Amino acid sequence: MGLEQTNKLYVWIAIGFILVLPLFYVDYGPKDNVELRKGIAVVRYMSAERQIKRSSFLAAYPEGTPEDFLNWMFSSMGVAEWPAYEGGLEFGPEEEAMIKKTGMPFIPAGLSLIAQEPDVERGRQVVVYANEEENSLVAEGYENPSEPPVIVKSWPFPELKGG
Repeated sequence: MGLEQTNKLYVWIAIGFILVLPLFYVDYGPKDNVELRKGIAVVRYMSAERQIKRSSFLAAYPEGTPEDFLNWMFSSMGVAEWPAYEGGLEFGPEEEAMIKKTGMPFIPAGLSLIAQEPDVERGRQVVVYANEEENSLVAEGYENPSEPPVIVKSWPFPELKGG
């Protein structure tokens, strides 16, 4: 193979690589249930040890079990500490964008956070309940509360006793 043919081969390899490279940046992850995933992310954010220690939760429930967390989260004290709703009237678009950059999630507009069981009167919702045996929280995402959940996530509740 001559020098000219070798150079042409390298050029074609480079062109092929350049044409294939964008495929590595395409997101093949599920695009379904984005709002439900964001709603679950809100509950995970609120139940993270760092957030719990900043909240009024431990003052109300010093022992801090998953069931206690749900009682607190859906009480007037806990609801007051929920993140804002996306596109709500609390913040302007610029403020909302800046807050999102800090990592604080927003509750998607039109999504309800519900404790224990689905509410058939509401539409899209995330239902949160405690699994005391596994010391965890479970969140189920419903597009339609009359049908089975389309997404289910579970995560361990932080060990808070004595600290």
